[in-house]
Amino acid sequence: MLKTLGIILLLFVLSIILIDPVRDYMNRLFHREEGELREEKIIGTIAGFNPHVEEIQEILKDAGFEPGPADGLMGAQTRKAIREFQKIKELKPTGRVDSQTYLALKREKEALLDLKGEKKEEQMSTFVKEMPKDIKSEEEILRIRGPQDKTKIELPKDKNKQIQLALKNAGFDPGSIDGKMGLKTRMAIRDFQKAKGLKIDGVVGEKTWDELKKYLR
Repeated sequence: MLKTLGIILLLFVLSIILIDPVRDYMNRLFHREEGELREEKIIGTIAGFNPHVEEIQEILKDAGFEPGPADGLMGAQTRKAIREFQKIKELKPTGRVDSQTYLALKREKEALLDLKGEKKEEQMSTFVKEMPKDIKSEEEILRIRGPQDKTKIELPKDKNKQIQLALKNAGFDPGSIDGKMGLKTRMAIRDFQKAKGLKIDGVVGEKTWDELKKYLR
């Protein structure tokens, strides 16, 4: 009888000691799997190569983050880059691609495409329209622009470097003028947007660029 009571008492004590940690572990395990399932619904399985992961890596790399090689494999470096991206976008830094993160990545891709889409011909189009019809060559256009416009031509050709230079001229520290849209440059963009009353998203859209260009003159 005493032996039975002793066993019951021992089991009771062990249950008090062990049940909470076990429950916590199971809860963490459940939530982790739940997060994985949500991510899998959005981008598919990440057990091996995944083209959506490759696209995400390319977006992150173009945006100035460091996801590692764009190999379609969801490794630790890619997870870290996703977390940094989420912090910039004021999302929960889980390192997983939930619906909000996926939408933010898609918007980032669109903004990057717009940024890269400014071709030389488009930059000159307004000026060309103002020229007489008999002036066609680029050399003639550059000659007519004069010394003030030649100063503009000396600006970095890389749009990202122009953004960094404009931020620096405006009093916001983007870090090195290296054309890499890293964390420091993104934070400088956000500070600039806040100061100018623009949408604070760390992305140089049309309105932000219009304001930045003023500091390149």
